[in-house]
Amino acid sequence: MKSMLMHSFVLDALDTTGADTFSHFEMLIDEHRRMTNQLFEDIHFSSKSSSNNIQMSISSSASQPIPNMIVPSRLKRLVPEVGTFYTRLPLKKAFEAYNAKYGITKRRYICISFNEIRHILNLAQIIAMIHPYSSGGGGALVSGVNDMSIAPRPTVLPDSNGETTEMKNGVRPRTERESARDRAVLEAWASMGDTPREEDEDDDTGEEKSNKPNSSPCRPLRQRDRSDSCAIEESLSLLPMQTTLPGPKLICFDGDQTLYSDGANFENSPKLSKYLYLLLKHGVTIAVVTAAGYEYQAEKYELRLSGLLAYFKERGLEGEDLERFYIFGGECNYLLRLGNDYKLHAVREDGPGGWVVSTKFFAESPGNWSDADITSILDRAEACFQSSLKDQNLRARIIRKKRSVGLIPKVDEMIRREALDETVLRIQTELDEAKVTLPFCAFNGGRDAWVDVGNKRVGVQVLQSYLGIPAEETLHIGDQFLNTGNDFAARSVCPCVWITSPEETTYILKSILRLAGVPLMALMNTPLAATCENGGAESAAGGDKEVGKKIVDFEEADRRSSRVMMDVYTGEYITKMSKH
Repeated sequence: MKSMLMHSFVLDALDTTGADTFSHFEMLIDEHRRMTNQLFEDIHFSSKSSSNNIQMSISSSASQPIPNMIVPSRLKRLVPEVGTFYTRLPLKKAFEAYNAKYGITKRRYICISFNEIRHILNLAQIIAMIHPYSSGGGGALVSGVNDMSIAPRPTVLPDSNGETTEMKNGVRPRTERESARDRAVLEAWASMGDTPREEDEDDDTGEEKSNKPNSSPCRPLRQRDRSDSCAIEESLSLLPMQTTLPGPKLICFDGDQTLYSDGANFENSPKLSKYLYLLLKHGVTIAVVTAAGYEYQAEKYELRLSGLLAYFKERGLEGEDLERFYIFGGECNYLLRLGNDYKLHAVREDGPGGWVVSTKFFAESPGNWSDADITSILDRAEACFQSSLKDQNLRARIIRKKRSVGLIPKVDEMIRREALDETVLRIQTELDEAKVTLPFCAFNGGRDAWVDVGNKRVGVQVLQSYLGIPAEETLHIGDQFLNTGNDFAARSVCPCVWITSPEETTYILKSILRLAGVPLMALMNTPLAATCENGGAESAAGGDKEVGKKIVDFEEADRRSSRVMMDVYTGEYITKMSKH
């Protein structure tokens, strides 16, 4: 993709050909999806009379791709390792919106970069999930690759307002109302702050940054900015405000470097907390699918998410909204759910409704693993770690847990990225050649290397099956999508968004909410907001004291959590020495 765009840049033709290039990519993806669906339907019909048909149908409901299914598309020939597309990707529309915002085709010396292409793909994926038919020339109705329902496609489809439009050659033309709506949505997205440099806005603590000139909690300029933002967000509402959000119904997140910095805890992130809160309030299920594995010791996961859980409590999140928040530790081994006491609780594994029992129908489910196979994988991985540590003279140590083994740096030491990648590739090769039967994940964690029994593909599949949410309504957000990363496996079971920092995650969530028509000022109905609207006059009944009760003090939450320190590798608590 970058190479094709480079040609246009060198010829000084990116301004006139850039959109057409992305339109060509979009066409190749649509062709690949159509051929994938047709091949899948042919396989389904050919196996309809076989005894495996029931099992195959069940597997497809868990979004499990058919192994070794080769799609003879042009895209597959150009990019042999291309994966599954669960939605269309309106790449031309996303490129035009991104270019209108950043003017990349007007540059004379710097070509479009890999990161810019990544941002465009991310935007296209978000648009596709919120507006399933958004496309430059109309939306082809292509069912999900794992959709076993193969009834004849309707020739008349309703649009978002209930009006029906006749399809032609599998394509429903865009209505004038939908086209206008899409333009308004992308214009609103373009009005947002730069990616991800928008930290100069309110931080939801009720205070201005101390280093800003003329800072005042209620300065008129800031009032006007908020008012304009409210007007834009209200004008682009795609549906009457309701609890169900158009778009993904399940959003899975990596932990380190996605929700919080690598090796740190979720502490002082008010904006990210606000957007996660809004998603839960609008019916979205949130799951943190992390490699951090502390078995079912809930308090250790709570420490890693202390600031976020404090935010939920301060905002009064309750009932079903709280229970839609999950954490999957060890990638797919330990499932916990948030309760009404704002604490995490283990989800039952066995018995009626147990997540392990209810997902045993697909082969890679943790319920089908044997202790002997688990031990075999960990033994082989540990031996590879020992060999790599010795060969590369690493200042590191090896730790082993119940379902994982890791290579971590010694105190005040660092392992080079090249050494970690070498170690991971050695283990991947060793386990592949050994033809292990269980899913596994050998990955470079940035500062360490790990091998987990299971992976995020299994974790996301289990959640989809357990919660009854299809692949095309699931979104995974993470930072490790290289072949030595642990988000890589999730690509095969749901749409993904590739970010590189918690700041980018914050921007992605704001984009989702913005494009879905959720007013981001929904949380400003606090005494502080009322104070600002009244030109700074305090309420006689409450004053600053009342305001203070409603504001989440992230610094205080940070201070309290710092009293208890934990080794994020081992989960062992560390006693912090007093300075006195």
